[in-house]
Amino acid sequence: MLRMETTAATSVPARRRTSLVLTAAAALLFLAFSIVFAAGTTWYSVFEMIHVGAAVVWVGGGLFLTICAVLAELADDDAQLLQVGHWADRVASKLFPLMSFVVLGFGFAMTANADIGYDQFWILFGLIAWAASAATGILYLTPESKRLTAAMVARGPEDPEVQTRLRRVLLVVRFDVALLFLIVFDMVVKPFS
Repeated sequence: MLRMETTAATSVPARRRTSLVLTAAAALLFLAFSIVFAAGTTWYSVFEMIHVGAAVVWVGGGLFLTICAVLAELADDDAQLLQVGHWADRVASKLFPLMSFVVLGFGFAMTANADIGYDQFWILFGLIAWAASAATGILYLTPESKRLTAAMVARGPEDPEVQTRLRRVLLVVRFDVALLFLIVFDMVVKPFS
């Protein structure tokens, strides 16, 4: 019995180490292929690759959290819904603001590199919508997620205030994700240009 418990206990760190090593290997492969792909191209394309990659993480991550929250709501599973809120607080509040600024910075780099003017609707709309989304995330979603987590720990997940805060955050996230998709469509279609 003791040997089985020891084996189970040592297998957890081994699994974590294996996961970390494989994740690092995947990241290195990605980096190597990215360098090879970018080596024979223009700076604009390199900036665009980073810009789009960061947008995929930002928009895709927001969409993933939204889908998980909707599925938890449809299943009437408050515990799962609170878990989604927990991960939004732990991961999204740190990753999404960073990705939003990477998107912005490399967007500026692309416009400068290609000498694209800021007088075009698609660029102005993109900048205004980016500012609205970034402000929503930084000024509302991040601090509200922290307050939600603190309220959940203090009063439990069934507390009416916790449930109200959670549903309010998720509603704002849905509109924010819709805005992010509008930005993506704007960048692709370039309306009124």
